[in-house]
Amino acid sequence: RQRRALPPSAGRTPRDAMSQIQNHEAKLNPVERDETIIVEAFGARKCPKLVEQVQSEKLAVKRNALSVLCGEFSNPMSIRGCVEAGIMQVLCDYIAGDADDLTRERASRALALAAWDANGRVAMLDEGVAAKVMPALDDAVVVVRRNVLEALVNYSCATIREVRSIVGAGYPTTLVAKAASEVDEVQPLVLKLLYNCIKDETGLADALGASAVETCISLLDSGSTEVRKESATTLSFLCFAEMAKMNAIQGGGVAKLSSLLTDEAWEVRAAAAGALMAVTTTDPGKKAIVPANGVEPLINLLQDEQRLVKLNVLKTMANVAVNPDVREQLKMSESVLPTLSTLIEGEDTLLAKHATIAKAAVLWEP
Repeated sequence: RQRRALPPSAGRTPRDAMSQIQNHEAKLNPVERDETIIVEAFGARKCPKLVEQVQSEKLAVKRNALSVLCGEFSNPMSIRGCVEAGIMQVLCDYIAGDADDLTRERASRALALAAWDANGRVAMLDEGVAAKVMPALDDAVVVVRRNVLEALVNYSCATIREVRSIVGAGYPTTLVAKAASEVDEVQPLVLKLLYNCIKDETGLADALGASAVETCISLLDSGSTEVRKESATTLSFLCFAEMAKMNAIQGGGVAKLSSLLTDEAWEVRAAAAGALMAVTTTDPGKKAIVPANGVEPLINLLQDEQRLVKLNVLKTMANVAVNPDVREQLKMSESVLPTLSTLIEGEDTLLAKHATIAKAAVLWEP
């Protein structure tokens, strides 16, 4: 027998009826969304909308949008989209002249992140960012200065075009002065950027004219391991220029570098040996190593566990062995020739090559 369907209200409790009324009642207008909460737009509007919010006249919106921008810049597609929407000029304006410290901090952080990306670096070159953010090197906030320098270091590591844009903006002279006066936290970045600048001939000339060699030598005594390493590394590169070699020798650089051969940090030992290698390509440098007491530390570093340290020591040893006094000291050592023979027979072909050259220099007879 066919059953009749129950009416819609049959079997429902009063609670069910009240729920249905609430679901279908006329609602009030929705509460207006908080403008300071940055919500991602859909599709192609995502990056343009974010750039618009970064330019908001409301400080809270601007700050929050910059924070979101920094997060988005971990995605290369977001960097590209924001670049196309004009973010570079906006960041430059904020970094160089905004009155709000947090705005400058976040804008400079976004620039540092953008400089890791190829699209970001191209945009920085096209917009002339290096010249526009130069005033930020004197910013009262350490974080801003650090971020800007990090951005420029990342930017100038790609090709010589970026380096020349920095040199053309007049950075080398300013960086030499900054290297001597900056706080320990920022000094390594100053030295790294100076290192990149001297890859260009004009940058090298400007740096040498601003007493870059003397500044680097003075920083070899720094209490910061990172500063000692970067100053020795930059000095090494500077000393590929003949004038810089003589400045380093006359300024007591050989003695200071020799003392760093016993530094606790292997990175500092490697950088110091590399700088000595550059300086001792000249006869005055070969002679200066003896009164600087640098021969014995070189001998000891043949046993160093770090490959780069040994490699730079072998190159320096081959240079200074031309000096008869040094050559005799190396010959008389109980460890030098056996260690060189061991390295020659080892599996590391690069160390073996330079150990062979060093051994030949030590055993040379007039």
